[in-house]
Amino acid sequence: MEFAKLMSAQIKKSKEAVPQPESDDKKYLKRSEIEAQRQAAYLAEQKAADDARRERKDKKRKLEEEEAEREIERKEKRRRLAEESKLRREAEDEEEERRRRKRLGLPDLPPKPKPGEDDGAPVPEEDDIEEEELVNKLRAINEPAVLFGETHKQRLKRYKKRVDANTLAAMMSDGPIPTTLQLVPEKEMLVDLKVPKDKEGRHLLFRQLASYFTMVLQEWDVTLAARPTDVKTSFQGKAAHNAMVQALENMRPLFKKMEKGDLEDGILEPVVEIVRAAQERRYVDANDGYLRLSIGKAAWPIGVTMESYFTYPPEPESAVNHDVSFRAGIAPDGSDTFTPRTLIYDLKGAFGSMRKVNALYEPEDDGNVGKSGVWPSKPIVQRSQPIPPSPYQTHLDAGLVPPPLNTSTVRYWSDYSRLYYHPKSLVQLSDFEVNDKLMAFEKWDVGLDLFEKLEREVDLVDRDLRPFVEECDGLQGLQIFTGVDDAWGGWASGWLERLRDEYGKLSIWTWGIGEQGGNTAVPRERRLQQIVNSSRSLHVLAEQSSVYIPMSNSPVKLPPYLTLDSSSPWHIGALQAVAMESMTIPVRLKSSNGRPGTLQDIEDSFNSTGKRRIAKLEMSVADPDVLAEKSEQRIAQAEKAGSTTSRPSEGDDELNRFDIDAFTKDYRITPSRPSKKEHIFGRAEASRGDWHIPEEGAGRDPRDGFNHGPALQRFSAPLLFPLLDSFPSIFDVGSGQANKVAVYSGLTTSTAVANQVRSIEQLVRRMAGLEERETLCDGLQTIAEEYDEGWDSGSDSDEDD
Repeated sequence: MEFAKLMSAQIKKSKEAVPQPESDDKKYLKRSEIEAQRQAAYLAEQKAADDARRERKDKKRKLEEEEAEREIERKEKRRRLAEESKLRREAEDEEEERRRRKRLGLPDLPPKPKPGEDDGAPVPEEDDIEEEELVNKLRAINEPAVLFGETHKQRLKRYKKRVDANTLAAMMSDGPIPTTLQLVPEKEMLVDLKVPKDKEGRHLLFRQLASYFTMVLQEWDVTLAARPTDVKTSFQGKAAHNAMVQALENMRPLFKKMEKGDLEDGILEPVVEIVRAAQERRYVDANDGYLRLSIGKAAWPIGVTMESYFTYPPEPESAVNHDVSFRAGIAPDGSDTFTPRTLIYDLKGAFGSMRKVNALYEPEDDGNVGKSGVWPSKPIVQRSQPIPPSPYQTHLDAGLVPPPLNTSTVRYWSDYSRLYYHPKSLVQLSDFEVNDKLMAFEKWDVGLDLFEKLEREVDLVDRDLRPFVEECDGLQGLQIFTGVDDAWGGWASGWLERLRDEYGKLSIWTWGIGEQGGNTAVPRERRLQQIVNSSRSLHVLAEQSSVYIPMSNSPVKLPPYLTLDSSSPWHIGALQAVAMESMTIPVRLKSSNGRPGTLQDIEDSFNSTGKRRIAKLEMSVADPDVLAEKSEQRIAQAEKAGSTTSRPSEGDDELNRFDIDAFTKDYRITPSRPSKKEHIFGRAEASRGDWHIPEEGAGRDPRDGFNHGPALQRFSAPLLFPLLDSFPSIFDVGSGQANKVAVYSGLTTSTAVANQVRSIEQLVRRMAGLEERETLCDGLQTIAEEYDEGWDSGSDSDEDD
């Protein structure tokens, strides 16, 4: 029953869904009628779609036409605004040109012709030039033949403006430095080294110089302008721009003198030499010529005068390349100066009266001292009493002849210094004060701890050393001068390890200075501490340095012509400076034995194996006037004493002997076995003056692989060592005190190094602590074995001739 109801309900629903015919007369429709109805509905639908599509197209076309009209209006508005802006810029440029001409004293600009005025007015027949001839004349004066939109009259006026003498005198160039000199094309800028004497020739030379300087300045300006924005806004970028602006200002007087034609030959000839070298791309020669010109015109440019290696015209050019050890700078008056490429660390109060900011640089700004800040009350400023300068420095600053120095007037090393230093060269370690008894700077660990502390706070290499390194075109090496018998040995050890991380393969020479146990006047406890400090410095510095040269403050071997006060650091430092400076003179010469010398060249002479890094420093000093006679007497005495050996294969006795041994120290240790004859492995010698050194039997070349004698390389230079008025009177050679002395120095690796190292190792074994004794003593033994005769680390047997 329920099923029947559901079925009837479904049938009724389906009947209601069937569309009923419009007319009650027809209950049934034909299939053709249904198809006709469907087609009619379809056509109606398509027509409605076409009408909608057509309506949309019409609406879109109307919108496009309206947008086009608005675009035309916008273009017209932009054109009108651009024209107004152009007119405004032209008016501003014209006003600026009027102000510039008024400032330079030139006549005012002529009034502008009205539009079409030039074209309409006829050209007088006597002033007119045929078109073809006018084009040829314009090309002859390096002018464009035809400009865009230019009429014949405008072209004629442009030509007359260029060639008219009256107009030319008032015409200024549009370069960085405006000038009335007519600039020449680039192909005519090459100057002749011979300065002409006639007026026309000099005027042409001035035009060539002005053209070349204008071209260089324009290229400089374009290069700086092409840099990225971040580079321009950086410190280096602003410094480069300021350098260009300073160059422009400094060259304006030169242009004025060339315009007037009154540039004297003393300046014109060096300028021509500089420009010719630059045009031939000999930039080093151009720089040297510029330095000679600028130094010759500056007053006391580097703090030293004619006694130094710097020469001034008309003196002959020095053989020393001062750029190796000195860096260029600019004094407050704009003149060029030079300061040493050095970095000096010292304790508080050790600089004496030397100021960090000297006369070559701007004084420090103390304007904020005493001004109110965040504190409500005025701060109390306490200043330490400054150390008064010595009379020697006072006279130097005043330009007077300084009084002679003596051991009583020399308190600090700055008392006899004749140099100005860059402010970044002087670094004060304020944690310790010189001669402080409570916090003495004596133990090796104290120096190392101080270095590690500062290194954690700031990268010392980046802050202190890198600015000097980045100024060098080619870095051949570094030289470190340090005390090794106090805390400075630990400080230098920390620096060397840091430098090896930064510059792994760079030549680093370390000059170790100190008593190293040799001075018996020092109390016993302190002397023992010095020996321990020296041994620890030797262990680290000899391993990290390319060359380690110990220098004793009280050498055992001294000649009779040397009067040395061992208690005066002034005397000791002067003697060490003579030896060190003479030994390294080859690296600063422009040529040595026909080629430039480097630290690596000297190092290869005595360290052929790469493991004998400790060298002993020796030298001899003589008066150059009696040098030849003294050399002959020395050779005759040596032959008479029978010191010449009959075994030239070894070569030890063939080498010259020195008068001063700055390496040997008396450790007062009785050797357990008789000392053997010293055997020399290699030597580098540097002579200053005519020493008449014999060449026969002198040894082998360091590049020779066969071991048939000591490796020997000699460097010679005729340049003598100058004794300035700040140098102590410690040499009495020849006929009396000389102004210059001849020096013969050498660095030698020999078995004497092994004896010295073993002597200090025996002392340290009894004094060093238990924790470091084994490592330190084993390291010293390993170093000593490298200098034993016949030792070869690459073989199992040490039996060797």
